[in-house]
Amino acid sequence: MTASRRLGFPGCTVAALLAAACAASPPAADTYPSALALFDRAKDLPGFTDYVNAFVRSQNAQHLDERSGCYAKNVGQRISLILIVDRNGRIIQSYSDSKTPKAKCFKAAYLGAQMPIPPFVPLPVQLAMK
Repeated sequence: MTASRRLGFPGCTVAALLAAACAASPPAADTYPSALALFDRAKDLPGFTDYVNAFVRSQNAQHLDERSGCYAKNVGQRISLILIVDRNGRIIQSYSDSKTPKAKCFKAAYLGAQMPIPPFVPLPVQLAMK
């Protein structure tokens, strides 16, 4: 009996299943618009809302935004961030709708931060800062 049959996949190889799963995964974002599109696809997936709530609690506990000093830059300007969380809960990419010093500051402040383990990856989180 083959491994695929023992696993309950008659006539299908495990390698083919892995290839299909990889092909179905959303590509990583490389620009703010592509990160926003990734966010728009992910926001309705199971577990997304609960994860964002846990993410916000974690970032508030770490005071990432307050300790960054970013609010003092371009005072009053609202920026949008999209942060990409990997399978280990680490923020591996950050995107902003602006290229101002405030936006660059927040992007740097969150990059590399440790968050809770997400239910799927990549998991984009959108934050609005003012």
